[in-house]
Amino acid sequence: MRDKPRGLLGCFCGALALLAMAGPASAAACGTGLNPILVTATAVAFGLYSPGASSGTGSNGTVTVSCTVTLGATLPSFTVALSAGAGGFSPRQMSFGAARLNYNLYTTPSHATVWGDGTGVTATQAYASSAGLASTIFTAYGLVPFHQFVAAGLYSDGITVTVTY
Repeated sequence: MRDKPRGLLGCFCGALALLAMAGPASAAACGTGLNPILVTATAVAFGLYSPGASSGTGSNGTVTVSCTVTLGATLPSFTVALSAGAGGFSPRQMSFGAARLNYNLYTTPSHATVWGDGTGVTATQAYASSAGLASTIFTAYGLVPFHQFVAAGLYSDGITVTVTY
């Protein structure tokens, strides 16, 4: 992908980087050399985390997939996968030195399905070209579970966004 990786997810004033990568080009109007697909990600900033809270700390971010040239273009069918980061999917972990803080990213606001690469208990997000859009947005629902008594600090992890079409 030609676009620079972007997006920051964070916790405890931290940052969790989302790196955007596109899959191989197809013959569709959008996703070709003259009209490549653009993938961007926005921040999931958890802010301050309170381990004594009665519920987890949540925040949302987005992954946007669009045609570079939108006039008359439509996206091909594709899937969007998120990597496990430095830990695994169950749970993902942010780190601050040797300290770890569990979190995860989900496909729905109910936090029922982990957004991952489709392996194990994770799911990917999908888009069907029949929708005829030149751009679409997926929401990543982040959650840091409560009662994790960790050292105060800037916790981070790196997540790669992969779009396959």
